[in-house]
Amino acid sequence: MDNGIYIHIPFCISKCDYCSFYSVPVLDNAIIDSYIMSLLREIDFITKSHEKISVDTVYFGGGTPSLLHPKQVMMIMNFIRERFILESDSEITIEMNPNDLNYDKLNGYIDAGINRIVLGVQSLNNEMRKNIGRRGDNIDKSAIELFFSNNGYIKCIDIMAGLPGENKSILLNDLEIISSYGPEHISLYLLSVDEGTTLGKRFYPDENFENMQVDLWGVAMNFLAEKGYNHYEISNYALPGFESRHNSKYWDFTPYYGFGSGAHSFVNDKRYSNNMSILDYIESGEFKYDIEIFDKNNRIVEFIMTALRRKIGFSFDEFIAVTSIPVPKNIISELNRLIFEDMINFENGRYFLSKNGIYYADRVIYRLAEEYL
Repeated sequence: MDNGIYIHIPFCISKCDYCSFYSVPVLDNAIIDSYIMSLLREIDFITKSHEKISVDTVYFGGGTPSLLHPKQVMMIMNFIRERFILESDSEITIEMNPNDLNYDKLNGYIDAGINRIVLGVQSLNNEMRKNIGRRGDNIDKSAIELFFSNNGYIKCIDIMAGLPGENKSILLNDLEIISSYGPEHISLYLLSVDEGTTLGKRFYPDENFENMQVDLWGVAMNFLAEKGYNHYEISNYALPGFESRHNSKYWDFTPYYGFGSGAHSFVNDKRYSNNMSILDYIESGEFKYDIEIFDKNNRIVEFIMTALRRKIGFSFDEFIAVTSIPVPKNIISELNRLIFEDMINFENGRYFLSKNGIYYADRVIYRLAEEYL
């Protein structure tokens, strides 16, 4: 598998109440223009010292990348083609907010090379959208139909489950409507209420809320399985052959280059984090990175965290290949306890989360990795 590229666009019209990612509200379109010029400088800075590298995925994430004009996306893609070897069958993805949908933008993105679009629906229910502070009180049905009527890209939908006030009927109604359009890929995320967010300051999950989330998670899993979607990663479902190649790099330890303020990279067994503020990123004449070199413990923790996110889990051979050490006895013992507790399944030499384990994946992963944190 070739390398990947991640382009971070840390701008939003307004920040959603649940969002803990680095992004800021757009005050002036000129700042986006300046930011893009810094993006190009950073790409040049990283690539000028070595031969062209082959890549087969590019992912525009954020923030809200759909605030970019198609000409801006075209400019970035042309620069990537100059500095990298972009494979002819590359997967090129952009995230879109439904409120940014229009005919000219969609076709402009296609002209720029985009062939996969992730539409961040989160919820079709107006009350649920208000409860999580999602931009736009409602989603225009005609915009959704426009998105699905265009044949120029693979159609992906992001949706959330377990929102404050949500119930089985609301979630199933969303899933029925969305699946009726036949998207090739659906990401279904369980809402996480982080303390530092606007939502976390006004809403305090209790045991009843957590139980509701578990119930709705199971309802959604069963529904999507019945519709023919392959549950290939904890939060991701795809029709056969439409799994995200880019996101799979994160779980398979494939190198990727991240560009932009707040972006991360994984290259030559090192993680690079660009923690510069947007203003420093634009105005500074240099680029600074925090670098994390993988030691034994880091490798073990990262492997467990990523391998168990995949539905296929992992084998001991894969553990050894990534960490360069035999599987520790304490991890083997904990795996056996988790099998007994019906949190882990073991089949054909592979360990993977059971259905119960998927509900409590964070706890399972923590138990396995605790000694190495």
